[in-house]
Amino acid sequence: MNADHQKVTQYFARYHEAYLSSPRHARGEDLEALIEALALAPASRVLDAACGTGHTTVALAARGHIATGLDLTPEMLGAAEKLAASRHVSITWVLGDVHQLAWPDRSFDAVTCRRAAHHFHDLSLFISEAARVLKSGGRLGISDMTAPTNAIEGLNALERFRDDSHCAARTANEWAQVISPHGLDLLTLAVHGEPMTPEEWLSPVSPNSPEGQEALRFLKDPSFPQGILVNDQFIKYRIILVAVKR
Repeated sequence: MNADHQKVTQYFARYHEAYLSSPRHARGEDLEALIEALALAPASRVLDAACGTGHTTVALAARGHIATGLDLTPEMLGAAEKLAASRHVSITWVLGDVHQLAWPDRSFDAVTCRRAAHHFHDLSLFISEAARVLKSGGRLGISDMTAPTNAIEGLNALERFRDDSHCAARTANEWAQVISPHGLDLLTLAVHGEPMTPEEWLSPVSPNSPEGQEALRFLKDPSFPQGILVNDQFIKYRIILVAVKR
């Protein structure tokens, strides 16, 4: 396991219970927006990459899709299994790396990835792998944090204070550029902003922890880019992206 993977597994092993119980992960507006934008045929075969504690995977299975959840962190998958059992849905769970998908070409009707791509050390490789395992006409659905162009570097610096496994959030233009070389055509590319308190953004990291205090100081510094903190509200921007394989 490389250093990037170790940071991811350490962070999410520490906070897996918090992500399991998080209302925003379980019922956030981006979950419904992503599934609606995918517009999948009934009983589609779907791979939920970096599934975490399984909220998206379970939502897909509850709608009748044949869902597989993949994650790098054993503790997150253990929590996902508990969630699926409590919702009485059948899901295949796989421990693995999004950069090396362990399925043959053209295995899935859709690949989803919600609130996780900013952790990937090689986003282009993940997109390439997702495209490889998609059937022709299959769909890639992404929900991930983003920010206006003038604020994206500030957001990335801020996120690394909170979580050192964060690699990079991308602007909408950057997402369009990374998708295009992999035989995928964009169908949906939309950005939504959700206001919350800085402490809500920081969760599951405690505002009283050293990393929490550093992050809040950086966020409230007058030099921090405009557009993220507005009238003492943190604006969490999320991109919803759906692309189809040619």
